[in-house]
Amino acid sequence: MYLKPTGMESRGQPSVSTAYKWYVVAILMLCQLLASIDARLPYILVEALKEDLALSDMQIGLITGPAFSLTYAICAIPIARLSDRRSRIGIIGVAITVWSGFTAFAGFAGSFASFALTRVGVAIGESALTPAAHSLIAHYIPRRSHAKGIAVYSFGVAAGALVAFAAGGYIGDRFGWRMAFVVIGGLGLFLSILLIATVREPARVLTARARTSVRRGVLGLLRCPVIRHVTVGGALVGFSSGAINAWAPAYIMRTFNLSATDAGLSYGIIAGLLAMIGTLAGGFVGSWLSKRHSGYALHMLSGVLGLAMAAQVISLLVSSYFLFLSLLAIAVLLSCFYIGPTFATVHARVGPETYSFASAVTLFCVNGLGISMGAFVVGLLSDVLQSRGVVESLKWALVMVSAVKAWSALHYWRAGEEMFRLGKGSQQDSSR
Repeated sequence: MYLKPTGMESRGQPSVSTAYKWYVVAILMLCQLLASIDARLPYILVEALKEDLALSDMQIGLITGPAFSLTYAICAIPIARLSDRRSRIGIIGVAITVWSGFTAFAGFAGSFASFALTRVGVAIGESALTPAAHSLIAHYIPRRSHAKGIAVYSFGVAAGALVAFAAGGYIGDRFGWRMAFVVIGGLGLFLSILLIATVREPARVLTARARTSVRRGVLGLLRCPVIRHVTVGGALVGFSSGAINAWAPAYIMRTFNLSATDAGLSYGIIAGLLAMIGTLAGGFVGSWLSKRHSGYALHMLSGVLGLAMAAQVISLLVSSYFLFLSLLAIAVLLSCFYIGPTFATVHARVGPETYSFASAVTLFCVNGLGISMGAFVVGLLSDVLQSRGVVESLKWALVMVSAVKAWSALHYWRAGEEMFRLGKGSQQDSSR
């Protein structure tokens, strides 16, 4: 039931200037940037958190993985159903206030349980953002530029990671990890006001498809082979990339003996900048290839993810910090190509009245089944390997999880083959 676009896009697209449409995308990108900072701040503060709160690697993996990402993914689906019926601008405004408050409260945590609880709160708030933002972008931006719009919005993920690593490490080293959470948590109020004051809620026409049950909606999405392959592929990318994102700062500090400031600045700048470029490049290249046939965009992702896997694994086997950063930067650059084309492909297979829900289901796979489990599995493997006397247990745990990216490349290739088989890859409705 979710597999055939209804042709309502033109009725959902607001009659406003092109400049305003991209202004909306820019504001949403800033919201994503703030969310990314708050989500990734613990990564650069892992060693300080571990020492101050007496945490094991497995507990760190739970905090950076399931406590945040699994909560995020589970909550995204019901909140997305609300976004398909109510004001998306209002929902995002409230969400920013919620996650920023919990980020600030993390600075007062005194144990594993209390800190984990604040991460759950941040995840609940942030889970409302992307489904609603994707729905707004899909209504404001023409279908032919959809992957670009998603890529520009997702640019905030990489930019936020850079700020979290660089600023978080600096503040943490000089003023303590608690102050880093309090300071960064206080940034949300201004952005919430700016969003509500300047972004208009586009009109929508609700249909029966927007009111179906969650179970029927999920099953309807996953009956489509294309959606099934890109969501599984995205989950596997998330599993591999989420693990390296969560653990790279700690790995750098343990392996190369750098401080949080130095690790955050060097890794944050290189990985963050390359992630920004990769996110935008994936969206623009994906849009260009989709003008010929969207199967080409999915095959492109398969190739770049295979290369990303090789670079990521080799980066963990070198002893030079320069080589590590160089190879990991390549892996980050190529890994981020998947974001725009993945969501654009899913949206192309559903109707506009269910964009939020489709994005939430995809996020559940990428975040809940991918990113959260990758960070946790690395922490668990590291503790297990260390208990068995393995030297550099974190390194070998990361190597094993990094290799999973090759599996994701296979699913994107299969998705591209399905698009060619269906003969509908060029169905991008360029008239929008």
